[in-house]
Amino acid sequence: MAASILLYWHAMILVPAQNSEPLNPEWLWGLGALGAVDLVLGQWLRSRELRIAFGTLRTKPDDAPALGRWRRGIILGDCFALTVVLFGFNIHIRGGAGRQVAPFLIVGAAAFIVWWPKQP
Repeated sequence: MAASILLYWHAMILVPAQNSEPLNPEWLWGLGALGAVDLVLGQWLRSRELRIAFGTLRTKPDDAPALGRWRRGIILGDCFALTVVLFGFNIHIRGGAGRQVAPFLIVGAAAFIVWWPKQP
């Protein structure tokens, strides 16, 4: 999943934006708000799954259901972070400028790094 962020960035370099009309500012703000909600929801779901998994894994490190919950929390966080990057990719495809796309790529990649898996 981490490599896909770089692949999306590379695809944006290779395929220039084709739309000649300016993007609707309300649409951009809406995507920004949706990205913020996406990150908040991702943090909440991820922390809930990891908190429960860590609680069990501290006492029983080989508990398979708790390890599954830990994996699910990590994957959920990664998916939510990648969604923000995809919002930026969508803006690029619709003809957005680099300064409109960059915040989505930077925030999505930063969330991906901050949410990097830690051993249980």
